Amino acid sequence: MSLGAGLFVVLAVAASAAGWWSLAAPVLAGALAWVVWRGPLTERGRVGAALAGATQWALLAVSAVVAATYLVPGSASTGAAGPVFAVVALAVVAVAVAADAAGARVGDRIPRWYAVLLGLAAVAFVAVCVAIAPAGDVADAGTGALPPPGLVVAVLVYLPLVADLRGWRLIVGVAAAVTVAGAALYQVGPVRLGLSAASLRDVLAAADATALTPMLVAVAALAGTASAVRCAGRLRRASGRPGWNAPALAAAGAAGVAAAVLGPQPVLLLAGAVALADAAHAVGQRVAR
Repeated sequence: MSLGAGLFVVLAVAASAAGWWSLAAPVLAGALAWVVWRGPLTERGRVGAALAGATQWALLAVSAVVAATYLVPGSASTGAAGPVFAVVALAVVAVAVAADAAGARVGDRIPRWYAVLLGLAAVAFVAVCVAIAPAGDVADAGTGALPPPGLVVAVLVYLPLVADLRGWRLIVGVAAAVTVAGAALYQVGPVRLGLSAASLRDVLAAADATALTPMLVAVAALAGTASAVRCAGRLRRASGRPGWNAPALAAAGAAGVAAAVLGPQPVLLLAGAVALADAAHAVGQRVAR
């Protein structure tokens, strides 16, 4: 679910960092996730448990950013967050906590309705991008023979979005990310794609498909909120105490504040750093065994 929601904002960050090479980022992040987390870690220890909770905390912030970015037009500049954006981001976290407290549970398996909704939205988006020829030259960045240093950043921001995926779900998720990213890059190129965190809105505008923008906004808001509910539940369980206790509520509130204050790009980088630390710890555990 994190990948489905995160795709709405991660494309801009990845494209601005690596250009056309950003197409390789989800593949490399998926390969790293498969190598690091290919088997369950039954004994994570305190550090591992803390990192697992930190990952869900960061993904909760990412989910709130996704919904706020598309619900608040004009606040989607990469790395910027206005007061209305902040209010919406905080509201998404509050709704997620309230929903989980009311018994809305999202398990480890992706709900069928969620997969179908995002699948249909992705197919429609790709169809629009492919059916309409680009307005101008889109081969404007990141087309060199060697990968740019920014590819590391692009892989980093994708890593937390694929870390929870296993087996065929990881393969399907990576393939979907590459397909959507490729369609967006084909339509507008990496420079324009990287200008705004709400990059998919700009792609529809470039393809003369602004009529689909309300649908895109609705899907983004729903995807971000549903992902936030799942992350809130996991964050609550990571506290090790029953119900929404004070530490869990404080952590959720801090995630909302991070989303509200930092905005899309810094939140994605923060989530990537946490996921990288979790990966390094997992590798260390395996080596120690």
